[in-house]
Amino acid sequence: MRARLLGFLGRWAVYGVLTAIAALPILLEQSIERASFEDRLGTFPVQVSLAHNGFTTLDTGLVGKLYWERTGVGGFGAAVRSTGPPEAGGTLTSYVAPDFVQANAAFIDDPGDVAKVYGSELRSQVLSLLLVTELVAGVGGGLVGAWLFSGASAHPRGRRLAIRVITSTVVVTSSAVLAAALFTRWDGNVEVGDRFDMPGVEELSFSSQQTREVAQQVQPFIEKNSARIAERSESYRETANASFAEQLDLHIDDLTPREGERVLLQEADSQGSQVGTKVRAELYPLLVEALGEDAVMLRVIAGDVTSNGTVAEKDYVKREVDALPDVPLVAVKGDHDSDDTVEQLRDDGAQAPDLEVLDVDGLAVTGAADPAFKALFGGLITNPSGVSETETGQRLREVVDEDAEGAVQVVLHQPRAAAAYLGITSLNDPSLDTTDPTVPTDDGIPDVPAGTVSIGHLHDVDGPWVIWNTDSDEVTWTVVSQLGTSGGVEENPTFNRFSTPFSVPLKDVTMQLAYLNPETGLQTGYARIVIGTDGEVSIEDRVDVGLPGGMPRVVPRVEPAAPSS
Repeated sequence: MRARLLGFLGRWAVYGVLTAIAALPILLEQSIERASFEDRLGTFPVQVSLAHNGFTTLDTGLVGKLYWERTGVGGFGAAVRSTGPPEAGGTLTSYVAPDFVQANAAFIDDPGDVAKVYGSELRSQVLSLLLVTELVAGVGGGLVGAWLFSGASAHPRGRRLAIRVITSTVVVTSSAVLAAALFTRWDGNVEVGDRFDMPGVEELSFSSQQTREVAQQVQPFIEKNSARIAERSESYRETANASFAEQLDLHIDDLTPREGERVLLQEADSQGSQVGTKVRAELYPLLVEALGEDAVMLRVIAGDVTSNGTVAEKDYVKREVDALPDVPLVAVKGDHDSDDTVEQLRDDGAQAPDLEVLDVDGLAVTGAADPAFKALFGGLITNPSGVSETETGQRLREVVDEDAEGAVQVVLHQPRAAAAYLGITSLNDPSLDTTDPTVPTDDGIPDVPAGTVSIGHLHDVDGPWVIWNTDSDEVTWTVVSQLGTSGGVEENPTFNRFSTPFSVPLKDVTMQLAYLNPETGLQTGYARIVIGTDGEVSIEDRVDVGLPGGMPRVVPRVEPAAPSS
């Protein structure tokens, strides 16, 4: 019985491998045809697939196609097809409005970056599809072959081998011929028809004269503004670097952690700002050197890392993660991020908790993904999960109450989620404004988990507020910080005023240093670093919070007096 089973398994393996080899040409061709994913290119919702016609193509639908004479390995290019109107406006005029064109041109400042990311994603799609179908073909074909040829053959062994080789060769050749025929008939192989070259721009052409005329009209506008944006961004960066070095020298004594303290660096809403990220990446090494190599123990981002949650923003996400190397990063999904953003963060070494408690360098850290998605310019908000921000905060509180011991560092995007986590109606609760930051008081708020709560979304700084936990025999506290935007991004854009990834920040770029006792996880103070819209840096004085040294205070329990006789 065992010998028969081993023989069957051996035949299954052999015929499985032969089937997988025979099917490889057809399955590879079909994987190339079927590889696709959905994304947003600027404000366009698009579907991205492969093509083999010598071009990378953007099909806008209503106003024709844009051809970029650039392909990758094997001559494959991307076919980017608009699946709906721009989320910025939703009307036909939105396609050709100069402001819209400028926004998208700035968003895709270098098409080579987008092409590289799209090529990587499509290659991954092809390989994944091929692997799955090859496994299915191998397992199925192996079973069929092992069953059909389970009996003893009447042919000598040498002849049997020759028959199998000939059969395999014929099958593989037939598969390759069929795959070639399918590939030839594939829509992605159809030659491009009439093209109208864009004067002065190599490798760029359009499918219609009307579209080219629109592009020619807005091209000087785009070039002029792109040059102005680049000049202003460079001036902003140079001013910020010089100003930060000067301010750091003046404030380093106040910024340096005291004995027994380390720093939690708090950020929110960088929102795809290439300029903001580049400036911070240049300033952070100076800050770390001044504070001490091990002073910063954790960096958190309270959502909205990207502007649009796209596959094309992969390179930006990596630059944001690498802005402060060698320091653990915890970031949560905001409503401008997507599942793609979360995957990109994790691929680049960041942690993105969603209703789970992590141990990061001895600190308990948690967070929850924002359930909603807001398109670029806020034109469309969707929430397919059906879970509200309030329910998200309540769920996180249940997780913390069950899984966390001691203080916990909480990262959330929406203020509504934070309020629900804290068990209050909103962060406008009057009780938050009546407490002293260093003197325990009964604030009327039932005890909450001790630690910190970092919040984003509003792009404006508020707080921090100290909630005192005085309902037990140990007094602790929770510091709630409404963070600003670390990208200097305008949160209420209009077509007359909007942020792009490559433009100078329209709002103050802010970061907050929270000082913690790493043993207790309790906050002892904070200080803010602010980069103004003119690039000038200000470092605010440190403010103390909580009890000295970040140590809880034990309240002696008073036993009731024994009744007198």
